[in-house]
Amino acid sequence: MFDNLKHSVEKLQHVNPKSLLLSFIQSQQLKRRDYMELLNSDTELQCIADNRRLEAMVGEVIKTDFPEITDKSFELLVDATMHNIRKKQLQATDDIYFK
Repeated sequence: MFDNLKHSVEKLQHVNPKSLLLSFIQSQQLKRRDYMELLNSDTELQCIADNRRLEAMVGEVIKTDFPEITDKSFELLVDATMHNIRKKQLQATDDIYFK
């Protein structure tokens, strides 16, 4: 066991720490760039826009059905409704993929 450890330590002595740091930084920058592209992709932006449109439609329906509701209750009701819609969407996609 100690022979393996000694061999590993000997290998590390010949490695330039500066080059290791630079390669680590480059790999992190690539990961960060991929993540940012994922967040800013057209499909992601379209999905966010669709969710906001749906939330606005839910808000309008709730306002017309319950005109006397307060602002805080209105927000909670919209959030709960959106949560239920998303939950049902996920259940529907689970049924599609796993049956």
